[in-house]
Amino acid sequence: MNVLFAAASTSEGGEGLKVVIPLVAAAIALFGVLATLVVNGYRANRERRRELFAGGWASVQSYKEMAFAIRRRNAEDPAGERVRISEALREIQRDVSFHEAMIGRDPSDRVASAYRELVQKTRQIAGGIIKRSWDQEPIGADNEMHAPEIAAELQALRPFEDAYLDRVSAEMKIRPRRQQKSNEGFVD
Repeated sequence: MNVLFAAASTSEGGEGLKVVIPLVAAAIALFGVLATLVVNGYRANRERRRELFAGGWASVQSYKEMAFAIRRRNAEDPAGERVRISEALREIQRDVSFHEAMIGRDPSDRVASAYRELVQKTRQIAGGIIKRSWDQEPIGADNEMHAPEIAAELQALRPFEDAYLDRVSAEMKIRPRRQQKSNEGFVD
């Protein structure tokens, strides 16, 4: 670079600098633009993946919630509730399948395998509860809303949920939150 400036300043009494300096400035500007494009592309890809992984998590959680929703259906309109809940479940299933396919094509095989395992176990455990809930009478009182037996059964999914979240955190290089026990004995 110094040789370029020296050659430009000696020839034609400094006229060469009038050409070299704008070229150097343009090269620096071009490098800045290219660096910005690369960084923005990386950030956009990272954000897309973060949204994909979060959407997959949300779809699994929605599926789990159906175990409670079916028990809470309106007993006064069984036909209407079957249609309403089955349509909602169809949308959730579509969402789970979409995320399973998209996460399965993500470059991280570890996240994809953890998600597939989470979906498989959720369909097995929550799906079993959903099936059983259709065979039971809908709840009829406010004190039946909590359904601790369903919550206890769904706790079997916790290791698979943790495995998925841990893999996502590792892939996205997110430092895991330190877990602490609360007064109720649940992990935050």
